[in-house]
Amino acid sequence: MELKVIKGKYTAHQVEERTEIPASTLRQWERRYGVPLPERSESGYRLYSDDDLKLIGEMKNHIAGGVPASRAATLVRQPIHNDREPQHLLNVRSRLVGALVDLDEQRAESILSEAYSMYPVEVIVSEVFHGVMVDIGTSWHDGSIPITTEHFASNFVRGRLRLLMNISGPTVTGLSVIIACAPQDMHELGALTMAVLLRRVGYQIYFTGSDTPIPDLVAMAEAVNPIAVMISASSRESVSVLKQGKDLLSNLAPLLIFGGNAFNEDPSEAESLGGHFLAKSANEAVESFNHLINQRRSSQ
Repeated sequence: MELKVIKGKYTAHQVEERTEIPASTLRQWERRYGVPLPERSESGYRLYSDDDLKLIGEMKNHIAGGVPASRAATLVRQPIHNDREPQHLLNVRSRLVGALVDLDEQRAESILSEAYSMYPVEVIVSEVFHGVMVDIGTSWHDGSIPITTEHFASNFVRGRLRLLMNISGPTVTGLSVIIACAPQDMHELGALTMAVLLRRVGYQIYFTGSDTPIPDLVAMAEAVNPIAVMISASSRESVSVLKQGKDLLSNLAPLLIFGGNAFNEDPSEAESLGGHFLAKSANEAVESFNHLINQRRSSQ
């Protein structure tokens, strides 16, 4: 029988002393971003290797330089992915796209199960699912796949995101957030991704889905009194409809957030509507949102 070689030799306490990064932060990075990925002792304790210490140091330096933690994790993980073929995220993404294009749901589930065993949910949601839908959308636009295949893939991803919403932990912040798609906007996967990520960090989420009329959004906001309303728009047409209802939007919540492809292309549109644009990346958007919340708390 081949014995497993354990490279980990530092306990969490030792790593904390060497890097000045709290053990709680290390666990948070591991859970959210998959960095570092310590081995476990027979007793279940984390054991960090010299490579792990190097990654932690790189994370620390990136963050000290103003890089968001999610982006820093992407930067320091890249060499890992190149060295761990075929287990890196790009490979998972490619295989999942292949399974969905082949309409093989069972194979897609198997690939996804493997990915969940390797990476935190946040990484799967923000990098794998997002990348898969970008690839699928590109294939449809260039005529490589029919619209039925694109719909099949979208529904697969949508179903897994909704499942993650249902099994996420309880609200711990005490704060409610409404997440909706703009009127006439049928593309809800980006908004659903934000809903999952925010639910997982403890917000109470009210997700309305696609094509949400502004008056109905106002009624919901009056009923649940959210700290924020987030509206996703993928087209300029949807942004135009939002501008027509700007007066109604202004009093929805203390924080009004806009996102989606239309605002990714022109973030200034969010300000013109009296709101905030967080970031193009879902993980970075969550960090920016938490920063806004903390700013409000410190000023009160």
